[in-house]
Amino acid sequence: MSTTPFPILPGRSLISLGERVALARRARQLSQRDLAFLAGVGASSIVALEKGHPGVALGTLARVLDALELLPEMDQLLPPQRDPALVQHAVRQLQPKQRQP
Repeated sequence: MSTTPFPILPGRSLISLGERVALARRARQLSQRDLAFLAGVGASSIVALEKGHPGVALGTLARVLDALELLPEMDQLLPPQRDPALVQHAVRQLQPKQRQP
């Protein structure tokens, strides 16, 4: 059974996210085991998250951010006003309809 490699750009973003989680953990002087306990997940999940493993569940990320008191940061993901397609769609919907001659 072969697996396809994870795309490079999303992989880099996950690695960067994992590095930021590790930095936040260390700033709070928590070990990976400490954070795992506080988040109610296994230590291997913390290791995987910090390494940017693509198989880490979104729920695990939410639990870890909550344990780090950073859960409100998830609200910054995908803000509608920064989605060009959504903004264009809204503008099209709000424009007055052109009357047919």
